[in-house]
Amino acid sequence: MTNIVKFGAAVVAATAILSSNAVTQSVFVGVEGGFLQSRTTLDEIFPSTIDDPSDTSVELGLKGGYDFDTFRIWGGLSFRTAGSQVYHLQNLTNGSDTVNINGKFIWQTNNILLGANYTPSLNYKFKLSLGAYTGLSIVKGEFNGQASYASGSLGYDSKSGVGNLFGVKLGAIYEVDKNNEIEFGVKGDYQTTGIDEFDNILNYGIYVGYNYKF
Repeated sequence: MTNIVKFGAAVVAATAILSSNAVTQSVFVGVEGGFLQSRTTLDEIFPSTIDDPSDTSVELGLKGGYDFDTFRIWGGLSFRTAGSQVYHLQNLTNGSDTVNINGKFIWQTNNILLGANYTPSLNYKFKLSLGAYTGLSIVKGEFNGQASYASGSLGYDSKSGVGNLFGVKLGAIYEVDKNNEIEFGVKGDYQTTGIDEFDNILNYGIYVGYNYKF
């Protein structure tokens, strides 16, 4: 009889543990917004004395994934507003070349993302969120104006390309209740462009998001 009681108690305890784990694991969907500083590196055909174009960008994203309690995996889409910078530069020296630029550089990206986050509990309401993500960037780069140099000239030019993206995030998750949570922190990523004039793009800034857990 004693063994039966012990076995019954063990089954109850195991069931409780498994039920608890099942509760903390769930599918989630969410939205995210960010305010980023974005800088693109120009191709070497432009003088090295020119500061690379930089601007602020707003990001809006959708995501969905699975929460395993102490870590989660997710996939999503993000859309970033265009960055731009205007140049009015005359008689710049690039080696033996003289360059004149009068125009605006514009760049914009939309991204397909896949990521994973380590999310240990800090207390009963807050979790740390340390993550990395990668994906594909659909990039549009545009020069609107006139640029001249010894090897040629550049007028209005608009190109699209597909590149890779690699990023990291550091933040926290506030659990409002078992179904709702708010996520916030800092993030940064590096993008290749697939476009000759724009070699790569570096973005960094803050983000905030909302997730619904089923």
